[in-house]
Amino acid sequence: MGHVYYHHPGDKQFSLDYITQTPEEVVSQITSYRDDVSVKVSEYDLDEHFYAIYTSRGGGKPVSELELDVSEALEQLEAENGQIVARLLETYRALIQRNEEEEGSPVIAYKDPDIEALGEVLDRVSWTGSATDVAGRLSSNLILKHALPNANHRAAVAVIQVYLRCYDPDFSLPETKGEAGPNEFDWQDWVNAYINESKRILTVRRKNVIFKILRQFGATTVERKHNVEIDLTSYTLDLYPSEAKKRYAEEHEQLWISFVEEVVERVERSDLKDTPALSKSAFAEEIRNLD
Repeated sequence: MGHVYYHHPGDKQFSLDYITQTPEEVVSQITSYRDDVSVKVSEYDLDEHFYAIYTSRGGGKPVSELELDVSEALEQLEAENGQIVARLLETYRALIQRNEEEEGSPVIAYKDPDIEALGEVLDRVSWTGSATDVAGRLSSNLILKHALPNANHRAAVAVIQVYLRCYDPDFSLPETKGEAGPNEFDWQDWVNAYINESKRILTVRRKNVIFKILRQFGATTVERKHNVEIDLTSYTLDLYPSEAKKRYAEEHEQLWISFVEEVVERVERSDLKDTPALSKSAFAEEIRNLD
């Protein structure tokens, strides 16, 4: 089996950025990076011999140390978007605090939250269909935009709960850890299957051209950190980058709609699959009244 690592096995902060068969091109590519980019190189010998260049950008610090007083940036958004984004950031702060308390270590970020991009997420969502349709689209687009410093998947799950609480203030996501041990948290059990597939789709969406070449070189699987394996035979790789972005964005959105549908079934609220969605303005108004 042709196995390639997406995150460098010696340091998971480094991810696959470039592949080539010539040492000269390795040198050329490395010298093209900016000074803040660190590089590691691995050799693979599958059907073809090639070099993989892994990169990492430094400067990370705990999310708790980031400047999250973004009132000035929020004022630049239209009123509805500003109301929703402000609540999203409150949810994000609480999520990070809880995560750090549970895991006993800080969540590291490499950028500040992008308030403008969060507004774009809301503008991109189609606010029609059912409650579960829109909740799924919201979470999918939040992940795709990657506007938060870290924990975008966990934030997306939290946003689903916020949206569905607008229908029922007592709505909460189901307990998912079951009989898991003390170091297992709710989002790590059945939710994990969706999160892992989401990460596969996102990676293929960004790297379809590299993955197409890897298949030609004999690779059959690419392994992300946390043992998430991508079966290259399961995805269409022969696409222009623009086609891949569109195709896999649509698949990603449908994945998260399916996730929300399973959520409401687990808490015996399947009626939400047929309940009309809140418009963006109605959502912005409803979250004013949420605790």
